[in-house]
Amino acid sequence: MNSVINKKAKAALPVPGMGRLAKYLDRVWGFSKLVRKLKDGRKNPPTPTASVFLGVFGMLSVRLGSLNQLWTQFKIPGRWERWVGSIKPSADTIAYALDRFNLKLLRAMLWTIAVLCKRKKIFKRLFPDTHWVAALDGIETYKSREKDDCEHCLSRRVLVDDEYITEYYHRYVVLQMVGVTPAVFLDVEALQPGETEATAGMRLLERFLKRHPRYLDAITMDAFYLQAPFVKKLLKYGLHLLIVLKQENRELYQDAVGLCASVPAKITKVGTEEIRFWDLGAMQTWTQLGRDVRVIRSIEKQLKGKKQKNGEWVYKEETRDWLWCLISPEGGEKPDGELTVKWGHARWDEETRGFFELTQYWHLDHCYRHNATAMLACLMILFMAFALTTIFFQRNLKGIWRSFTRVALARLLMDDLVLPYEGSFWSTAPT
Repeated sequence: MNSVINKKAKAALPVPGMGRLAKYLDRVWGFSKLVRKLKDGRKNPPTPTASVFLGVFGMLSVRLGSLNQLWTQFKIPGRWERWVGSIKPSADTIAYALDRFNLKLLRAMLWTIAVLCKRKKIFKRLFPDTHWVAALDGIETYKSREKDDCEHCLSRRVLVDDEYITEYYHRYVVLQMVGVTPAVFLDVEALQPGETEATAGMRLLERFLKRHPRYLDAITMDAFYLQAPFVKKLLKYGLHLLIVLKQENRELYQDAVGLCASVPAKITKVGTEEIRFWDLGAMQTWTQLGRDVRVIRSIEKQLKGKKQKNGEWVYKEETRDWLWCLISPEGGEKPDGELTVKWGHARWDEETRGFFELTQYWHLDHCYRHNATAMLACLMILFMAFALTTIFFQRNLKGIWRSFTRVALARLLMDDLVLPYEGSFWSTAPT
């Protein structure tokens, strides 16, 4: 009897193919209409921009490692036409189009997806909260010790075998939703030669917040952004800013640590973890900012055990000491201190569920085309493919597919490309 049930269950499994993905994206997100709005700088191109975009989106969704791998797939007759259209772009055509892609239209599409995630209640909270929080952080996607013709490359001196050599790299600042799942990226901005991460970060935030002033309630950032000019510019948007405080030479840091010695901590124990928490309230030590800030501290001790070969357990105590500076709009809401600690820890979502997964399984550190415009275009398409395929797997497939890794599911997307199918997967075929 059980074997019969199992056979029926297997027969009822939904196949996560490209056709099913396309129908879901069209029905829920109006995807093909969004794609048709994209443009690039080619004059009278024989291959539509939509076909180029869908080719790159499909390549990233099934985890192909290069444009040449994609072109090898395209050369197989009857495969991929239903996804990219009747004219399949070559690797050179894709590279040429990416160099000239209209980034404003591509960014608008990325923003549209983020807005729809909120409107369609896609996000699920990782802890009880009513605020929408994002993290701003930097990533490095390319580095080489060989000089290229790219005028946008950053450079630095690195020590290799007792000799300093010049290394060339590209770095970006990224804004990602945290405290919720799935991981959705909101925007990305490239660092230009000679500028700091804070300069690029401000350019990104002002662009996003002017277009979507009510999308976020709070932003969490690393200690590098704890600069008075940077904070003053952001305060006009009415956001809570939570910034790591970890520079021991700061007067604010020293005063906060000294105050903790005279103020009793709130102690909480959860399993093998002990948390000592201080909400120090308003402090006026940061004179350059010209206003009060709150400092919150959390010392977290946890026993971690490791089983030895002889069967005995050895325990080691790990201690993490966190200090955050919270700057809230004047006269506005004052968030609970323990909630802001969760915001601070949620910033690691960007590292674990964002950058780490993209690097390990999505070729984030692979340069598909060494051109500043093409690299930024590929990043934005990658962020869209990452978010939308994750949502598709979680919401459109039955629960039994949770037993598969997302890498395995991505490989299964290609299966129905070899099956006979008339017409296009899309409601509006690329033209």
